[in-house]
Amino acid sequence: MYQLIPLFGLLLILVALITLFLKSDKSEPYLLLKLIGFTILGGFTFEWNDWKLPLGFLIFLLVSRNIRINANVKKRAAYVGLLVYLLSILIPFVGTTIFEWPREIELQNTNFYNGSLVEEWENVHNEFSYLEHGVKIKHFKLMMNDEGDLQDLQMDMEENGHPQNVHYRIRLSENDKKLIVKRQKVERVQYYQNGEPLYMQASFFLAQLDLIKKPMLDHNGIESYTLRSDGQRRGFGITDGMNYRIDTAGKHKLEKSELPVNAILVDVCGSNCSVYEHFLFDVRSSDGVSKSAVLDVASKNSPEVRQWFKKHTGDAIGYEENGEYVLITDSKKEQVTNAEFDLALKETPLVDYQQSENMWEVTVTNPYGEAPHEMRFTLDGKEREVMEVHFE
Repeated sequence: MYQLIPLFGLLLILVALITLFLKSDKSEPYLLLKLIGFTILGGFTFEWNDWKLPLGFLIFLLVSRNIRINANVKKRAAYVGLLVYLLSILIPFVGTTIFEWPREIELQNTNFYNGSLVEEWENVHNEFSYLEHGVKIKHFKLMMNDEGDLQDLQMDMEENGHPQNVHYRIRLSENDKKLIVKRQKVERVQYYQNGEPLYMQASFFLAQLDLIKKPMLDHNGIESYTLRSDGQRRGFGITDGMNYRIDTAGKHKLEKSELPVNAILVDVCGSNCSVYEHFLFDVRSSDGVSKSAVLDVASKNSPEVRQWFKKHTGDAIGYEENGEYVLITDSKKEQVTNAEFDLALKETPLVDYQQSENMWEVTVTNPYGEAPHEMRFTLDGKEREVMEVHFE
């Protein structure tokens, strides 16, 4: 739809020029071409740093007094060019203003323990788009009272985009019931350190924080807690602090003998840091992902991979009803035998693994389900992060 806007604008300019041509006072050779030339001159822009100057129209003003034949229509053609110049400035400005205009989104739950940060983020992102494209978390801060009621929430995200990335600035409103979200297009930069990704996938990071339960933050005399993180996975070896591994099994103290580890680090500060702890998530003592875990890790890490599998497994590719077996291909249903049905569910999707050191190149295909039927992705086995996803 948006691709038709320039074509529509060009059509309007041609209609305007033809109208001027028909309203000309005198017959003149090549008048229509001259009108087009005056329009181009009127819209010619000189760019200097971030400034766009209507140099062409200024030149036209200098020579316009010398126009003798059909002066009125030629001047109007130049003004059409000036209008194009003004619109070339105004339309991007209006588009950027609308894009960056802050949105207020209701919190689904104002209590940290009762709600889910993953669901809050998904609710925010769905206001703009239902498809995520490599969203990284770059800053996180959360403050709450001892019962888990939110007092402050700050999240900065960056999403891959073309030609620019999209930065999300998310803050808790003054009444603690809404999230104020501001988007901004920023320069597309790949954040790597020593050849490795610097920031974590946002949904994966927030899923780790959802593991925190009230008994993990239950210190006597502490009225509030602050959680901070820069969204990075890093090596961690501080032995003189209170270090805890947080996972689905709960909160466990990390002994000095277990350090160093590689983990997602969240600093926990209670009541002006009278209590200070390090919470470590997705703790790894060794590098790499085994072949048997590649698909599971990729699905947890990437919404795109997870969505493809959802559309190409289980009921999405076939079902049994009243003793009849049906396979689905591009919305077309085909009745098959029990043996064919079982074979399709057992042998698909087909997966090809190629490993180079810590990098996995994976191709997954399934003729059943909805197009696209092939997915290729690259998984960094060391960081457990999906780098690229392609569909065919």
